[in-house]
Amino acid sequence: MKNILCFILPFLILRCNTLQEEETPKEFLKFEFNLEGFDWDGDPYKFSSFITDSVLHSQGSQRAAWDFSYIGNIEYMHKAWDNQSSSTKELSQEQKDSFALFERKDALPYILEKSKDHPVVIINEGHHMPQHRVFTTQLLEGLKKQGFKHLGLEAYFNSPKTDSILQVNGYPTLTSGFYTKEPQFGNLIRVAHQMGFKIFGYESQGHEDGKSREINQAKNIQKYIEKYPNEKILIHCGFDHGYEGELSNKWEKAMAGRLTEFTDIDPLTINQVIYSERSNRGFENPYYQLTDVNTPSVFMNNHGDIFGKYRPGAWFDIAIFHPRSKKINRPNWMTYGNRKEVDISFEEADMKCPCLVFAYKKGEEIGVAVPYDIQEVKEKKVILVLDDSDFEIVIWNPIGEAVKTELKHKK
Repeated sequence: MKNILCFILPFLILRCNTLQEEETPKEFLKFEFNLEGFDWDGDPYKFSSFITDSVLHSQGSQRAAWDFSYIGNIEYMHKAWDNQSSSTKELSQEQKDSFALFERKDALPYILEKSKDHPVVIINEGHHMPQHRVFTTQLLEGLKKQGFKHLGLEAYFNSPKTDSILQVNGYPTLTSGFYTKEPQFGNLIRVAHQMGFKIFGYESQGHEDGKSREINQAKNIQKYIEKYPNEKILIHCGFDHGYEGELSNKWEKAMAGRLTEFTDIDPLTINQVIYSERSNRGFENPYYQLTDVNTPSVFMNNHGDIFGKYRPGAWFDIAIFHPRSKKINRPNWMTYGNRKEVDISFEEADMKCPCLVFAYKKGEEIGVAVPYDIQEVKEKKVILVLDDSDFEIVIWNPIGEAVKTELKHKK
């Protein structure tokens, strides 16, 4: 099914900081989401009013949280995900005192030091959490220097076609996967490809139950490892698939545990999910409630033990405490490296808001590529988080009005 939004987009001069304006071209452009070959449920990016009025009620909180994450609405994403959450139990004074013995350390250098001794690193994400994808992206440079050459994605379609499209285009497309259309997931793929990582999908297909899925995922990774013996691999999975050991559920073992069973490889496993912010502090893990870290962190005692990595019979090697979003609109964790906030005004546009504003890297096909950033705005101004590349900006409202401009980085 090809789900297309076709509009004539007049070019528009925008006012912005750090980037210089482009002269108004005389030509027009058709804007379309090219989803050929995939039967998506509506548009890949939906307005928040539609998500609230339709998706939340018809498909539930989880799907609504995903859709909010795709348009960068972090506040509503958390609220949707936590729609059925309940408050966590309070800690005893003894538990608080015990946690106080652990000292905070920056997670990034700690993980990179530990990864030197492991051929496989497995890190998880919450599928609604762009923040987790940003951290995995930040790991790539250090892992590359250690000889890591491969990135396995649960969310990436496991097919030669998907891989060949990435190799030809050089950027992620809307048909690369389901979660991968979220901009920070797209940027993870984009950066990994630019660094020379070989990207592969390992998701199970046709499994009968959860146990079969974990086994199939591990076997897919095992086959990949056998193709590239003695080469280091980073695996980015969802939620509990990274648990080592024995689980007390129908899975019996998660993907990571099965991988060790099949290959005798002891992976370095990293959990990002447990100690991350929620819509209300009362919903957060009670130990996370005691913290207010400014950077991704781990907590270590004087014996070198990392806090929070175990559950009965199963474990992750490392548990990350992520910083809360100090600014909910454009969270602080989005700006790192050469990524910075860019203020844009499009008051000259003769169109009504709300609008979705898409930032496409210059040279990547509009409507095909995963946008670098997306924001929904109620007024004719927006803050995007962009690197120092040139961008094409598309502004689109619910009644089909759209405009486009180019933003060139100042030389």
